[in-house]
Amino acid sequence: MDELERDAIGEEAPEEAAIEEEPADEAAIEEAVAEEEAIEEAVIEEEPPEEPQPEQKPGRPIKGPRFWAWALAVLLMLYGLLMLAPALWNAVLSAAALTGLVSEAGRRYDSAMEAYELLYSLEQGAQGMGLDALGLSSGNFLYERQFAMVGKLDGPLALVLGQDVPPISYFFPGRVPGSLRKLNAVSGELEEILLGFYAQLDLTPEPAEGQSESKWALGALEAARALDGRAGQRALYYDALALYYAANYPEEKQANLARVEALKKAPCSEFWMYENIALYHAFEDDDYDALAALYGAHAKRSREDYLAMQRRVRALYLSAGEAEALKAAKKYARRPQAKPYMELARAEILYRQGKYDEAIALCDGVISRAVPMDPSASGMGDVAAMEAVAVKAAVLLLQGEAGRAAALMEAAQENPYGRMSLNFPYTLLAAYAVNGDWEGEAAQNLLMMLLYNDYAVPQAVAALAEGSTTVEKIFTEGWGGFDA
Repeated sequence: MDELERDAIGEEAPEEAAIEEEPADEAAIEEAVAEEEAIEEAVIEEEPPEEPQPEQKPGRPIKGPRFWAWALAVLLMLYGLLMLAPALWNAVLSAAALTGLVSEAGRRYDSAMEAYELLYSLEQGAQGMGLDALGLSSGNFLYERQFAMVGKLDGPLALVLGQDVPPISYFFPGRVPGSLRKLNAVSGELEEILLGFYAQLDLTPEPAEGQSESKWALGALEAARALDGRAGQRALYYDALALYYAANYPEEKQANLARVEALKKAPCSEFWMYENIALYHAFEDDDYDALAALYGAHAKRSREDYLAMQRRVRALYLSAGEAEALKAAKKYARRPQAKPYMELARAEILYRQGKYDEAIALCDGVISRAVPMDPSASGMGDVAAMEAVAVKAAVLLLQGEAGRAAALMEAAQENPYGRMSLNFPYTLLAAYAVNGDWEGEAAQNLLMMLLYNDYAVPQAVAALAEGSTTVEKIFTEGWGGFDA
């Protein structure tokens, strides 16, 4: 082979080599594909074969709870109701108690008493059903609040001198509540003083010859004071009792007035030591300035003492004149519940001036807004409406219509709008006296009821029946009326 041919073969050799390498690449690809297929087959072989599913049988129907499950559920429900009932009942009792406490805090004692009367009626109902055995009771809460209110309004002397009223400790044999400890302590000291006083009276059961009953009683009190080792600490209590026991004796009047002034000025003195006796003497003396001040003090002590407000307006009319009285009435009338009482105060001013029709119109307005009181309901009811009936009856008496006055009051007595003050029965007795029915059955029954409850019949009513006085003198002169 010549050199040219070798050169040509040498140049073509690489291309042939490349051509020969291509089959090698295809072999590699086929080998790779074979490996992947081998891997996939291995993976497929690793997966467990599907097991044959057993043949499914039809399921049983779902059953509800059995009898014992229902019985248990009912028992649990009844138990829950049993536990819920005391909780609800105690919530009702607590609501009434809380209402009373809130009213007390606001010096609205009539509202507080209504709430406590509701609480009492609820507890009585629980006892009637035998529920008190479950502890559904407020315990001694009612006694505590009643004593507390008496202490705030009347003082411990009213408790000690009250008839058939056991001491506070009787109602709380274990431990007297903290709110009553001072009242209980003062009441106890007054009772000790009275025991010593009664012991001295027993030593001299009759007044000595020439000795008045007032001197005899006051002498026994001073003898008890002399024997009391704590008389110095109890001086104000002795002075208050001396004031009380000397009040009804004319010979002691000046000394009593001095005692009243001394107690007013004494450090640590309290209203209950002198206020009732001061009121008694103010009426005796027609001291309308003093009456206005005393009734003003009553109205401040109790924001619902509307009768005290009405009487203060009357006292101002008699002492300072119509303008001052109407000014005070307007101020009190800002309280919605006091407004009807102020209308009655204005009615009294009008009938004193002979303006009868205007006075009756005011009374009718108060009566028209009232409804008869439910006999089974607790509370005061519409006291203003009952006063309006009494005031209207007084105007009718002044107009010479005693029969109408008696019929009006008897109807209100049969279907009362609320509780009545003594002004009501006394005015009714006056109507009987003017109408000639003083000896009649209705008048005698009313007299017996008053005497049975230890209420004396006013001398003015007896004088009216005898013909020694007139309705004009009773209702338009001086203090007037019967609602002192």
